[in-house]
Amino acid sequence: MKKIFIMLIITISAIASVNAQSSRRQAVRKPNNVIKQLNYTIDNYGQKNRLSYSVTKNPNTNLLELSEKIAHFTLPKTDVNQQLNLIREAFTKDESVGYQFKHIMPGNSERFNLNVLSGNGKTSNTLSIRFLPEQEMWYMCCKNPVNPQLRDAYAIVWKESEAEKTCEGDIYMITSLRPDLFTKDMTSSNKTFKLDGIMGQDLHDTLYVFYMADSYEELERLGNRTNSFAELKRLAETDPEFIGKIAYMPIRNNRFEISVDINKHMVGRQRNVEPDGSLCRLWMDIDMIPGETYHLVVHNGYVEADMKYERRFGQYSGHSLIGEFDNDETDIETAPSKEEIPSHLQLEINKKFEIIGENLNMIGTLYSHIREQMEQTLNNGGKVKDWPNTDLYFKQILKQNELLDQQIESLYETIENQNLSLKYRVEIHKGALKGFADQNNLFNDLYSKYGNLPTTGIKCQKQISQLTEKYMNKMSEAINSDQ
Repeated sequence: MKKIFIMLIITISAIASVNAQSSRRQAVRKPNNVIKQLNYTIDNYGQKNRLSYSVTKNPNTNLLELSEKIAHFTLPKTDVNQQLNLIREAFTKDESVGYQFKHIMPGNSERFNLNVLSGNGKTSNTLSIRFLPEQEMWYMCCKNPVNPQLRDAYAIVWKESEAEKTCEGDIYMITSLRPDLFTKDMTSSNKTFKLDGIMGQDLHDTLYVFYMADSYEELERLGNRTNSFAELKRLAETDPEFIGKIAYMPIRNNRFEISVDINKHMVGRQRNVEPDGSLCRLWMDIDMIPGETYHLVVHNGYVEADMKYERRFGQYSGHSLIGEFDNDETDIETAPSKEEIPSHLQLEINKKFEIIGENLNMIGTLYSHIREQMEQTLNNGGKVKDWPNTDLYFKQILKQNELLDQQIESLYETIENQNLSLKYRVEIHKGALKGFADQNNLFNDLYSKYGNLPTTGIKCQKQISQLTEKYMNKMSEAINSDQ
């Protein structure tokens, strides 16, 4: 009997051991579909001259601390749809393997950075993975199967070119130390304000300057003193009012940044140095908060502001130090001036705004119908991937967006024919961009909830991306035509 009891204990222990091993294996499963598809893309479409690979090991233990494989790829027009669908499918299949998963659709202004640690957590590098609204991104993080202090990150980002029917992007396969285990050594000073900037591909700037002041009145005095960079540089070196208040931000790899320790709420101004040595007549004013980072994307004549930051600390927070703009030489992001518009023209403009509003409401209703249909399908035991009875709604959205494009064009033509100010015309394009950005957010919700889209849905998403790009270009053209 004792022997049988011992055998039983051994058997139970063996089963427990097998279950534990199985559990451990499950916890460290690799995203094999993602790895296979990313490597296939690199091998077949990667640009060899833009492939980088590096490995860092701990000198004392010889254990891996960092592995980086970064590749640039271009898909020819014959392979774009098939390869992108295979990549999306691979990430969707492996979603359960990772502990962090993210997908961002084109049109969303959200940027994504990956913090890469090595050197026992003492060395940090930030990789800018997604920085343009036109890009689509897929990303996931998994536990490393060998070392629990490591994580494996996989990301791919791309931008489709409708004109050339091609696709270009980057792949990141990164193994690094887990940030959550080394955050203590890597935290920034709670007094450091940072500006993290990206220059859009529509610009070729080389240098920005950044003014800093305790108040908006002081900032205005500094900014209005000179429009010459040479003179500003002289003032920054000799004039007591300017010393310590001017910083330079050279642009490297389309990135620019500044870090400054401050102990109170201040204000700053980002401004471009033109090729002829003058300072650009457009600028961006920013509330500077200790311990916070402002993310900024600069384009030709307009900027993508950090709206989360602005809502917390800036112009939409109720606590901004930045005053009202009162001249035409300031940031184009400000509201248009009140102009005298004939009553009949105002009525015409108002009517066109109403029509556009009705169209946007209709589009919102169509999205609601799609969500309701999908909920009904799931409740009845249907399959998400089939997207039954939704093609009609997506096709109507396509038609409504075509009509919306025509309506916006008509409104802009009315505005343009009256020779109204640049700011008024730019606001039209900003409104159009917001409408399409809102639609992209709805698409992101659908992707997030259901993991894919039907063919008609993909057509809608591409249409919105095209219209977004169209009105971004139109905004730039309007600004350039005024210069």
